[in-house]
Amino acid sequence: MVETIVTSFKLKGREILSSYAAFTLEGEMTARVKRGQEYFTICERNGIAKGTSDGEAEAIYIPNDRAIRSIAKNIAPLLPKKVVIKNPKDILNACAAFDLQLVQKAGPNKKNWGGNACLAASTVFFQTLLKASGLEAWQLLQPRRGIKTFYMPNIAFNMVCGGEHVPGTKQDIQEMFFFAMNEKSVKGVFERGTKFFKQFEKNLVRDKLPTGTAKERGFVFPVKDNFEGLKRIKECAKQLKLKPVDYAIGTDNAFSEIQKGDQLRKAGKYDMRFSGMGIKTRKQLIDFNAKVVKSALNFVTMEDPGSESDVAAHKLMNEKYGDRVQIVIDDAAVTQLRFIIPFLAAPEQKNRAGNSILIKLNQAGTFTETCLATEITLGLADVDRVEQFLAARKDLKDVLRQLEELGVGSLKEAIKNIKKGGFTAFFSHRSTEGSSEFLPYMPLMYGAVSRKLWFKAGAPNGERNLQNYNPLIRAEEAMRARGIKTVVAGFQGLPEGVKIPAVK
Repeated sequence: MVETIVTSFKLKGREILSSYAAFTLEGEMTARVKRGQEYFTICERNGIAKGTSDGEAEAIYIPNDRAIRSIAKNIAPLLPKKVVIKNPKDILNACAAFDLQLVQKAGPNKKNWGGNACLAASTVFFQTLLKASGLEAWQLLQPRRGIKTFYMPNIAFNMVCGGEHVPGTKQDIQEMFFFAMNEKSVKGVFERGTKFFKQFEKNLVRDKLPTGTAKERGFVFPVKDNFEGLKRIKECAKQLKLKPVDYAIGTDNAFSEIQKGDQLRKAGKYDMRFSGMGIKTRKQLIDFNAKVVKSALNFVTMEDPGSESDVAAHKLMNEKYGDRVQIVIDDAAVTQLRFIIPFLAAPEQKNRAGNSILIKLNQAGTFTETCLATEITLGLADVDRVEQFLAARKDLKDVLRQLEELGVGSLKEAIKNIKKGGFTAFFSHRSTEGSSEFLPYMPLMYGAVSRKLWFKAGAPNGERNLQNYNPLIRAEEAMRARGIKTVVAGFQGLPEGVKIPAVK
């Protein structure tokens, strides 16, 4: 690549209207670029997802007006005078150096400077360097000899909403997914997803049911129980003549929503209040999860099988069914290195909290921490950089203590164990809001080095969702024009050791 020198960085924040009747924060950066013999100025913007909840264990957002002042006062002065880009790693190294300062200085979980301020600045800095270099996201991690095969992620299309998303529902499970698993291109995946969505809508009209959608654009209609949505997905697949090997089913249980209150948490119990199934013990909840998994031969993924405070439920689910289904940890891990490492590093399956991690930029609070969470999960992480960021957060001693309790002697051994486990990264938007095309950079970066990739940004409709999906189509077209083979991850994108009956 042509040497690129980027100088004269200027950063500011502003409040912009987001996609769900709310305002969010946008970072804007200008910089002067010298690329070869060319000189030019660029201006990049990135609006971050606001979200509907900000847990204390993840990056903490502050009011937008305070975040804008924080960007000007605290964060903009940390920008480098100059970044020299001779190869793609120089971009990632510059971002890591900038983001490390944010981790060190923004306070616990970035609550002093604002997780939203940090994320807006971090992401727009990366975006500026990327655009200045002339590279595409999918080129950043390409092998020295170039990319021969690029893996597009499996896409989770939200079809049925329940739980907290739907007042009056009888479905405790928050989201139910359709996956197109046997397409030859990511564009084919989206063609299949849109046909499926329209057929599902026709069936609701046939049954004189409403066809409205919720925040994730999945359908909202009066279900009879927790299994009606799953049955309707299978019916729709049959109508479209899809075989079990052509598609898959999954859920985001979001079971933190049915374990609210200290009394339930202390007892390890759950109130399945939406369906009216009543109070369940942890074991009974796992038995219910098992029925959901066994409801379809091609059921492949279950997110949040227990609450965010009930790691024991996650471990029990993984012990019993971690070789049958992808168990995705979201609420308990919140894209934080200090949780992900001990959740996945145990040598024995029964001591792991799952076999997949949900990756959310807003939970991490910086671009580099999001990358590290991904790389740890996929077994690609640089141990020294992981240690550096854990130390900056003052988490290193506690993580090492947890690893010792698991029989893991070092951070290096933990990363090695995780790599051996063959786990998956499941990229996700923050619920309800987003205002840029930044999120697709994540699967587009890692598709050059891993097949273990999954991606969800809602149903295949609604502008906010499509701004996360359409960049994948454009990238696939660009790669194929250069002779790069693109492949959708498919069933082989599942964690190592997971066996799906439909593909045996």
